[in-house]
Amino acid sequence: MVKLLAALPIVLAACGPETTSFRTTDRSDPAESTGAAFYQLRVGERGAATVHVWSNGGYIGTSDEPMTHVGFDIRNTGSRPIVFDEDALQLVVTGKSGVPLPATKFVTVTPLGPAQVTIAPGASSLLDAYYQLGVRPRTVEAMRVRWSLRAGADTAEQITSFVRDDDYPVIDYRPAIERAPS
Repeated sequence: MVKLLAALPIVLAACGPETTSFRTTDRSDPAESTGAAFYQLRVGERGAATVHVWSNGGYIGTSDEPMTHVGFDIRNTGSRPIVFDEDALQLVVTGKSGVPLPATKFVTVTPLGPAQVTIAPGASSLLDAYYQLGVRPRTVEAMRVRWSLRAGADTAEQITSFVRDDDYPVIDYRPAIERAPS
């Protein structure tokens, strides 16, 4: 019995928190090795952006709720303001063999602010979207996030796909200038 009690902390530590890693199945930036999906989008005639999209994976939140994350680094390369519409975000998750899983619940985008994030020409914005999952993170095999940018009345919609890959490192994506040692 004493040996069993002594082994209990080791067994519990080996279980660890329930976390998962996701890697994008979309094209990454050929100039960087971040693992984030990379897009060069046109939004109407004068709107344009480069966008990196990544996920820090699935995890159990502080209130024991299953959660996941999708990050966006949006750089406005056009000549007019563009808008990231958090109200247009949709995350769909599937299990083994593409079986649809219960709907996710959007929780928040950080930094906190308006639901319509305006990005001026030449500026960039780093946004993190958080979702509550309807199942435990290890049940999710794939995710698809639908997101959009607007410039005036013009809209560019995009879907970014991810697959679970627990051997893939959790991405700590930050623009290269923020990663540089000081």
